[in-house]
Amino acid sequence: MKRLFVYAFCFAVVVACSLGRKAPSTNQSAQTEPTRSPVAPANTQPASAQPRELSVGQASGTYTVKGETLELKYAYAGRAERFGSESLVILLTEKPIPPDSVAEEIKSTPLLEGEKIRGLEYAIDENSMWVRYHPSQYQESSSNKLKEYKIENDIVSGVDDNDGSFSDGKYSRKVKFVAAILK
Repeated sequence: MKRLFVYAFCFAVVVACSLGRKAPSTNQSAQTEPTRSPVAPANTQPASAQPRELSVGQASGTYTVKGETLELKYAYAGRAERFGSESLVILLTEKPIPPDSVAEEIKSTPLLEGEKIRGLEYAIDENSMWVRYHPSQYQESSSNKLKEYKIENDIVSGVDDNDGSFSDGKYSRKVKFVAAILK
């Protein structure tokens, strides 16, 4: 009898914990919470929410350059000219960019091109996305946009998951980020 009580109690605790999960407050009618991947934030978050686990200025993930995998931790964004038009430039780096260098780095990437900092450089405009790997200078462009890409209240966020099939696996990336757009 005691064993049956213990099993029933454990079952009740598991059920209660499962039912006790709450979806983020969205001022909408109650819905069941969607399953969330640890890499991709849910699309059902309130407008003010950022990708799960990241604060503004953070990146999470890796990129691979010819077999070397590098971890990205920092995210920066601003508007600058690329390819003759104004683009939203997003920099994801392994080390922080000094605060007094961020504006210049977004404009012309002297630290990334000088190989003092390694990372990814994105230029996004209304029709395309371009990405350059630093330090290799390998580049890709496409009409595809980042997954879960959004700009709200001068904050840009997104997810990029590229398996490297275009480069025969030499260059790949799997990152997410949240960055304040520099004014």
